[in-house]
Amino acid sequence: MKAANEKRRLKDYEEIGLIGYPCDGEYIAVVDDNKCQGWLLGGELCGLNGAALVDQAAALPRYYPQGCRLVLATVRDDWIVAIRDYVPQANELPELPS
Repeated sequence: MKAANEKRRLKDYEEIGLIGYPCDGEYIAVVDDNKCQGWLLGGELCGLNGAALVDQAAALPRYYPQGCRLVLATVRDDWIVAIRDYVPQANELPELPS
């Protein structure tokens, strides 16, 4: 099996699930929990329409099954060149209403 972080061409169903594709760049995305395959189930170009990354990350998980995880995927010329786990920084966490 291929490693999840190996450079590979996007699959058709991954292209369809990425909002903002075919733009090159960083995508906040959801992947299945099978670390051997690392298929992108859907996501969005970071900063699309001025959205904050933390807000984009907060919205994605509700649309996907449990067991999925958030990642940052780098896409260049129809290729996934890197997939990294998304770990929000302390200063990025959204404020909860009191």
